Amino acid sequence: MKAKTVLGSAAVGVGLGTLLLPAAALADTTVSPATTPVGGTVVLTTTTCNPKAGDALFRVTGPNRDQNVRSTTAAAGGGLSAELFTAGFTLGTYTVTTTCGDGSSGGSAQFTV
Repeated sequence: MKAKTVLGSAAVGVGLGTLLLPAAALADTTVSPATTPVGGTVVLTTTTCNPKAGDALFRVTGPNRDQNVRSTTAAAGGGLSAELFTAGFTLGTYTVTTTCGDGSSGGSAQFTV
């Protein structure tokens, strides 16, 4: 009975991993590093947005933030990026949602302070 339970759990885990992996692989917005101290800097990058369509707008929401950060430069691998300084941020998890210059979604990501 114990072997069947372990085998069933492993099969469910593999099935969930198969379903979730494609969504993770399609993440078009990244935050680097994923964890930073208060007063640190993170780089927000979207590879979906075309720089020719205008700047990307990164909306940062979290424990004490709801602010927009406009892209400042073309990203090395394509797309757009911006730096965000975390001075004054409260410890916690923040979500970054990107809107491209043409109004389309550029994806989302999270980081921790």
